[in-house]
Amino acid sequence: MEKVEKLPKSIKTIWRLHAIIEFVIFMIIMVGISFIRLSLSQKIQNYFDLTWGLVVGIGTVLLIISFVWVNYLWTFWTYYIDEREVQLHSGYFFRKQVIIPIARVQNVTLKQGPILRWKNLQKIVIVTAAGKSEIDGIKSDQADKLKETIMKLAQEAKNDI
Repeated sequence: MEKVEKLPKSIKTIWRLHAIIEFVIFMIIMVGISFIRLSLSQKIQNYFDLTWGLVVGIGTVLLIISFVWVNYLWTFWTYYIDEREVQLHSGYFFRKQVIIPIARVQNVTLKQGPILRWKNLQKIVIVTAAGKSEIDGIKSDQADKLKETIMKLAQEAKNDI
């Protein structure tokens, strides 16, 4: 593989679903806090007061921003693999470039939870002594090939040293 690759478009669905799950968890916590507040105050209060409306409004705005952010993330997230290195690029305004020398790769792991499995995607985790880097979602058949390619290149690089 000697060209810059993008993540598949189906990863955007996964990222959006993740944002919705975070929003639902946020709202459940806020409802729980509201019920605790009401039970401790012993007064009958209007449940949908200004504070509650503010919380729902902020949560909704954050959800909308997350949906827009998904398009930004996907547009500027690329990776490149050759016989010398693995490069991960993300961001336009806040650019991040991770370069992993192939000779430093210790392990490559594939992860797949139920949501990734639903879209037939896998996360690739590249482990070095300095830490780990991830490629969020690659089609399962391509992820298997990438794992084998990276490990083969890493083994060859270590044999050359």
